[in-house]
Amino acid sequence: MTEHKYKSVLQFEKYIVREIHYLANESYTACDDSISVDFDFDTQSYFSEDNKRMEVELCAYIFNNAEKKNYPFEMSVKIKGFFCLETEDQRIQDFETNAVAILFPFIRAIVSTYTVNANIAPVILPPMNINAYLREKNSRKDKWKTTQ
Repeated sequence: MTEHKYKSVLQFEKYIVREIHYLANESYTACDDSISVDFDFDTQSYFSEDNKRMEVELCAYIFNNAEKKNYPFEMSVKIKGFFCLETEDQRIQDFETNAVAILFPFIRAIVSTYTVNANIAPVILPPMNINAYLREKNSRKDKWKTTQ
């Protein structure tokens, strides 16, 4: 069978929701225009000394500074994923981007579910290449640092 040929050596053990922060903006005034979702992401990874286990935190920030920018709410979600390798001949650090990509749909689902249960229009984060987004964000930070 060819199924083993395509099986990843990276194993996703589980994820946990570390933190959810939601704050309704009671002074929000709806405009006739639809609001585009303002979001940002951060990630942080932790590796075991033997390079076989990894924990990856993915954080989403939706509508930061809601009151100042007249958004209906602000929200942050932090999840942590736990990963390991099935093989001895690779380093888990090489799979960090895979782990982030695995976690991203969970963040999307949590944001959608939470907002619909908050009795507001559900916020659906767009499907995206989260790793490309983070690379570009870090590139902008590095450029800013070198101009200081």
